[in-house]
Amino acid sequence: DAVDINNSPMARVHLDAILMAAAIERDLGFETVPHVTTRDASVMGLQASLLGAWAVGGIRNILAVTGDPPRLGDQPGSQGVYEVDAIGLVRLLEHLNRGQDWAGQSIGEPTNFTIGVALTPVATDLDLEVARFRQKVEAGAQFAMTQPIFDPAQWETFLRRLGGDPPIPILIGVWPLSSYKQAARLHHEVPGIVIPEAVLERMRTAGAEAGTVGLEVARSIYRWAREHAAGAYIIPPFKRFEDALLVLG
Repeated sequence: DAVDINNSPMARVHLDAILMAAAIERDLGFETVPHVTTRDASVMGLQASLLGAWAVGGIRNILAVTGDPPRLGDQPGSQGVYEVDAIGLVRLLEHLNRGQDWAGQSIGEPTNFTIGVALTPVATDLDLEVARFRQKVEAGAQFAMTQPIFDPAQWETFLRRLGGDPPIPILIGVWPLSSYKQAARLHHEVPGIVIPEAVLERMRTAGAEAGTVGLEVARSIYRWAREHAAGAYIIPPFKRFEDALLVLG
C-alpha cells in the first residue's frame, strides 16, 4: 500500500528521503512514507523542507523521528542539529496542518500531513518509551511504526506496560532475517532491536538454512500483525528488496 523510506539510518549517508519519496510518487504513483529526522536540520530548515514536500513533492505522509546520532555513522566530526526531537517535530507538523509555522505565524494554505512516529516496543527503559509515545500522541501523532519484532510476546509486553490498546493505529515492523550472523549483529549492535534467544538458537542450529528460518519467522509475524495490529511493514535485507515479496507470499 505504501513505500517506507528511511532517512540515513545509522547516521550513514543515503539519498534524501523526501526527494526519493517525491520521485517515487511522481514516476511510479506509489504512496510513500518518508522519514524526517531532526538530526540534520534546524527548525527553519525542517519547515522549509516540509513545505516543499507538501507543495512540490506531493508528499502526504511523514514519519517523524529524532534520528540516529552521527557518532554511530561514517562521517567523522559530523554533529547533529537536534533543535527539537521527534516530539517537537510532531508538534511542528501539527502546526503546519493548522496553517501556522513554528512561531505561530500564518503560512497561508495549511498542509494536511498524516503524521507518523516511531515506536520501540522492546526498549530497555519501557516506562520511558511509553511516556514518550503518549507525548507523541498528545502532540498530534496519527499512527506509529514499530522497530521490528520477532515474537508476539514482545508486543504483548509493551501493551501491558501501556495499559491497554494503543490510542492510534500501529504498524508492526517485520524483518526477514537472512543468516545467523546477521541476526546476532542486529541483536547485539543495533539499538532498538531485540531478537529472542529462541529465534537466535533456531537460526544458529539451522546453519546454511538459517535464511529459511528467518523467512518463516517473518511470515508468522506478518500474519499475526495483520490480525492483532493495524498492519505491518516489511524491512527487506540490504540490497535484497525482493525478499519483501517472499514474506507477502
